[in-house]
Amino acid sequence: MTSRSNSTKRGASKSKSAGKTTPVSMPNWVWLLAGLVIGVFVAFLAGLMPSAKDVRTVAEQVASASVDEQKKDNQPVFDFYTLLPESEVTVSIPDPAPAKTQPKKKEQNAALPATSTKPKKYLLQAGSFRSSKDAERLRAQLLLEGLTPKVERVNVGGGETWHRVQLGPFTDRASLQSAQKVLAGQNIDSLLLQLK
Repeated sequence: MTSRSNSTKRGASKSKSAGKTTPVSMPNWVWLLAGLVIGVFVAFLAGLMPSAKDVRTVAEQVASASVDEQKKDNQPVFDFYTLLPESEVTVSIPDPAPAKTQPKKKEQNAALPATSTKPKKYLLQAGSFRSSKDAERLRAQLLLEGLTPKVERVNVGGGETWHRVQLGPFTDRASLQSAQKVLAGQNIDSLLLQLK
């Protein structure tokens, strides 16, 4: 019986040692190389992230650029205060009233100057723009209203170019007034100009 118990012990001890694994030892240079690779990778990642100073300067540049753009957008330029008085023409259209008594032919000829045989021509200026796109947009809008506008390109002092949207020329008061009514219906202030 002793031999059985010894054999049982032996078998038991063998099964215990079979379940255990022996650790594999890695050389020290592998651990050193792995640490070096990890350190370089962490340093690379740290270099990719911007510093707080860089973030502040970029944020300040963006803020100053947006403030400059807002100042430019919010400050309208009103050049017409100086341009309009220089090119303003005061026009009065006489209202043809029917005469109750007609003077004699000799008196009519004496009362009318020689230039009165030529009818006066008038233009309506619907707008004046620096941008040709804006002028064409207004021209298209007026075409849809049944008018026949034209865009005239004018060079003003200082080398500036303006695009004027004009209607006409008108020789009779009725067509002039109907064009003014259409413009007023579109909330467009017009400027009446007399052609020479």
